[in-house]
Amino acid sequence: MISNEPPEITYLFIDGGYLRDKYKKAISKWFNNDVVELRNIDFSAVKKHFKAKKVFYYDCLDEIQNKNEKDEDFKARKSKQKDDFNQIRSLEGYHVKLGSLVGSPNNKRQKEVDVLLTVDMMNHTIRNNMTNAVLIAGDRDFKPVVESLVSMGMYVKIASDPRSTSSELRYAADDYIPLSFNNYYNWSSSELIKKYPKPKVDRQRPSNDAHLLKQGKVKIKGYKAELFQKDNEFILFFEKIENGYPLRISSDIENRPEIYYSILYGKEIEWD
Repeated sequence: MISNEPPEITYLFIDGGYLRDKYKKAISKWFNNDVVELRNIDFSAVKKHFKAKKVFYYDCLDEIQNKNEKDEDFKARKSKQKDDFNQIRSLEGYHVKLGSLVGSPNNKRQKEVDVLLTVDMMNHTIRNNMTNAVLIAGDRDFKPVVESLVSMGMYVKIASDPRSTSSELRYAADDYIPLSFNNYYNWSSSELIKKYPKPKVDRQRPSNDAHLLKQGKVKIKGYKAELFQKDNEFILFFEKIENGYPLRISSDIENRPEIYYSILYGKEIEWD
């Protein structure tokens, strides 16, 4: 049967400063504190994840020279920023709009970004260019535009880090998409993903011939944790975690399972 329903068209709007900050905080520990910056994000993967036809990215060019920053370093930093923004512009369906930074080297603040983003969301809604709007942001300042779009009939989703999102912004939208470590990891450059692959996760007990290296407990919760080695594989095993099931995390690098566990669950292990 032929449907009379119009096709769904999703536009994605990104608060660049917010995405950069949350990406770095979520992923830098796993990437061993390698340089984690804008060019490490695979923006094609972000667009594909949300099935967006167009993406509008909003950010600022930092033209405030830092204290003790040499002139040549300042110029190089600005040039690098421009290159990063142009790289995003070059992607199919991407559009970059830049505000400015004001203030002092120790207190830099974005200016115009919120206004640029708000105006574009309103314009595309009024012109019926999209059927769904997805906003990557967490600031309460976007609540009025989200409420306005919803009242105009637009279906609006907020995508953000649950730990740093205004509850009022979340509730103003039609739907909420929590962003996790796995999202940020999957949106990282192929170079970083290849260098730091995720460990294998399942619920299988280590085999009897696996050698126990050490054991301990998860702080606060008190769950027993054991680290085994079998050949070149290191296995972090929990007989029972919060949901009552076992958990096994394995990698060919000894400290990777523990780092992965601490990132995903926000808990540390106290070894005996």
